[in-house]
Amino acid sequence: MGLLWTVSKLVAQTVGVLVAETYGAKYLAGAHPALHATLWGPSAVAAMLPRAYGLVALVNVVGAAFAVVALGLKVGAARTECGVDLPAMYATGTDARSVRFNCVQRGHQHALESLPALLAASMVGGVRYPVSVAAFGLLWIKARFAWAHGYASGDPKKRYASKWGFFIWTSLVGTFTACGAVGLEILGVL
Repeated sequence: MGLLWTVSKLVAQTVGVLVAETYGAKYLAGAHPALHATLWGPSAVAAMLPRAYGLVALVNVVGAAFAVVALGLKVGAARTECGVDLPAMYATGTDARSVRFNCVQRGHQHALESLPALLAASMVGGVRYPVSVAAFGLLWIKARFAWAHGYASGDPKKRYASKWGFFIWTSLVGTFTACGAVGLEILGVL
């Protein structure tokens, strides 16, 4: 019940964000047509995409890629600092340096594990909800750094020490929810 309840709360929260974008776009269409056209008007590159879809490309693809590279650079620095030579992916010892390296590596590896799902859901969900999906992307980047920083302390329990750490899940569920909503809209259910 715990996991189901947590996921349900996250879905409900992110549905709220998507509904807010939908109504915000409708409001701006009447109140500020120029601003509405800037965000949700057709792209000059692909008319079926809103202009704000560019935010999804910049934040969720380019920004997330740079975040993963930055986390990888931290692994490289920890590799030197902790004396873990390539090609070993993880240290085999149980001493403090080995544990610390493994924690830094795990922070990077966990980001790599969720990146493909984030990218796929963002590319689909951003078609209809570009502002929300880009915001979820920014949240994912911020949360990833916080989560990895806590993990890198050498104590895996500290990965959620920052208030931002848990938002790795909020951001993922947000992009999944947007993707699911687009799928349901295409099917004519929504």
